[in-house]
Order: sequence, then structure tokens, then C-alpha cells
Amino acid sequence: MSPGRGERIVYTTADASPQSGAFRQLLQMSRDIVDWGYQPVLVLAEEARDALETDAIDNAATHVLPLARVQRSRSLGDQGRFLARSSVSAYQLARIIRRERARLVHVNEILDVYGPTAARLAGVPCLCHLRADLSGAPSAVQALLPRMMAALSTEIVAVSASAEEHTFRSRGIATKKVSVLHNPGPNPSTFHPGVDGGPVRAELGLAGDALLIVLVAKLGRRKGHEVLIRAAPRVAASFPTARFLLVGGALEGAHHRSYAEELERLRAKLGVERSVTFLGYRRDVPAIMAAADVVAHCSTYPDPFPGVVLQGMAMAKAVVASDLGGPREQIENGVSGVLVRPDDPSALADAICALLAAPEWRDSLGREAEFRVRSLFSAESFYRRLSEIYRRLIPLSA
Repeated sequence: MSPGRGERIVYTTADASPQSGAFRQLLQMSRDIVDWGYQPVLVLAEEARDALETDAIDNAATHVLPLARVQRSRSLGDQGRFLARSSVSAYQLARIIRRERARLVHVNEILDVYGPTAARLAGVPCLCHLRADLSGAPSAVQALLPRMMAALSTEIVAVSASAEEHTFRSRGIATKKVSVLHNPGPNPSTFHPGVDGGPVRAELGLAGDALLIVLVAKLGRRKGHEVLIRAAPRVAASFPTARFLLVGGALEGAHHRSYAEELERLRAKLGVERSVTFLGYRRDVPAIMAAADVVAHCSTYPDPFPGVVLQGMAMAKAVVASDLGGPREQIENGVSGVLVRPDDPSALADAICALLAAPEWRDSLGREAEFRVRSLFSAESFYRRLSEIYRRLIPLSA
């Protein structure tokens, strides 16, 4: 351990969704970094108030502001309003940085452009985390945002080589500021093979021989829920006791509600209402995964580094994931999980059927997956590297 010397670090994000892995990661960092000798200062969006009531952070000064986040809207008016709000957010954050005597600003997401701007105004270095994929954003945002962040940030850490490639290299942006720092696996005291999934199976009324496939993801179009639903009839034809559990809540906005309605209609059209269950947002994900025979990840885009994949692996489950983005760096195909062609229900169904037919193979994949998480994605190695980056950056503000 290479601890700090009590330096105050501002952690900030405009994302405040309890279903956001990036938001949960920031809260976890602000807890854990205390053990490495730093003092966290949280600056969060107003929408985070509810999350903080149920997920309070001890030993951290907390400020709540109306923070601006890049809009995926293509409207010039919306983008103009975002720039105006971002300027106000940057000014307010800069005042907090000075008042708290922070030595470093850690911006949780490349979409939070107010963060490095505020750090510049306050005269302190800024570390920006690259967690998001920009492929769904307007073309102007895809072109300009990475260049802005490369110019404004002191350093950038990407959660995966895939995220770095899709955000910078593929767009011809050459910068030496970016390094890859994989997220740590989930808390081993929460996600481990000893968790009891019996109560969840009882809640669902599953028979003893029922086979359960679980997908945990918010109801966003690019998460690929429809791929699993389309695979369900083919799996059920070979395994009549198979059940599919989709865990995750609908997001705000008309387009998200429309997607949730599409999924309901698709389930009815394919006649799989009895085997496919929408469970909504749940906080007991470890118990749900413990009840599963297979954990599925079906994103149709290069998901930078999906936490649910590592969660399933940490619980020694057989994980089948899209062969795209971060899962390629998380899973050794055929050894610690299975990678399948993205957006291909037939390929997904074939992989699930192969896993359901071979319980010994599932067990082998699960054991290797758990070992891989513990050995390659430990919290110890993550925070050691993060602390090294902090130590390198903080003297610049002396």
C-alpha cells in the first residue's frame, strides 16, 4: 500500500441513477480511498439525494449541485442549454474545490465536462475516468467531447482497452494522457459463491429442476434484452423447465418507456410470457445471481466494462456475454465464461443450451471465473494503481 498524506480529493459526477454502475463505482471509490490515506469530498447532482439516504458515505464532505451532463439529444437548442448549464456547474464546483482546499479532482465520467473545466479554474490537476461508450451520442458530441477532455484533463484512465480504442484511437485522437485501469471486481463479502439463492427461487415459484437464466441490466435499448427474449423459445424447446429473469428497471424518458413496452409486446408475440419474467429494479442482485444457472450479458454495443459480468464471475457462475467491448477483457472464452456474437439470438440460444446441457462445464467455468476475478481484478491492485496516479498528479498542484 502506498498511502496518501491526507490530501483532499474531490469526486464528482452528474450521474445519479441507482442503476448506474458508474455511479455505484464512484460511491465505492469514495469509501475505499480513505484506507489509502486520502480524504474524499463528494460533489454530486441534486438527483443523488435519494441514493445518499440509502447509501450514505461516512467520513466524506458532501455537496449537492445542479450539475450538467452531456445530452444525447441532437437538438442544437438542447446542446446550447447544456453548455450554459455546464458553465454554471463548473463555476460552482470551482468554488467548492477552493473552499475545501482539494488537491485533485477525480471526474467520474468523460460526459461530465464541467469537472475538468472547474479544475482548471481552481488551479488543481484533474483525473478523468472514461467509463462510457459514445457511439449512441450525436456525431458532434462524438467528435468534440474526446478532444475536449484530452485537452482539459491532466490524465485520463479508461476502464478498458476497448473504451480507449472506441473513444480515442478509432477517432484519430492521439494523446499520451490515457491509460487503462480495469475496474475492480465486486465486494467479495457481498458477491461470492456462498450466497444462498434459495429464497429467490422460492419467491419465483421455481421447481427443483427448473433452470434459471438471469440478465441484470437497466431497461435500455443497447443492453440487448430483446436478444435474450428472442433466444428464449429456442432454449425452451430443448429445456422446457428453463426460466428467464430480466432484472432492471425502466429509465426515465419516452424512448425508454417505449423500449420497455416493446419488450412486453415481444414477449407476448413469441409466446414466452410464462418463461420470461420482468422483475424490475432490485437491490438483492447477489441473491438473484446465486439462484441462477447461467448469467447472461447481451449488450449490442461495446459495453466498456460491465460490472454485472464480474459480479456473475465472482459468484462462480457460468457467464455468457457479448463478444464485444469490455467482456473480451473480462472473460477468457471457453475457460472462464463464454463469448457469443452480439445481437444474435440464435448464437446466444446455442451457447445457453450448451451450458444447460453440461452442468460440469458450468461448474468448471464458474470456478475459473471466480479465480480470474480474484487474481486479475482485485480491489487491492486497483487502488494501488489509482494511488500511484494520485501521487504522481498531486505534486503538480503544490
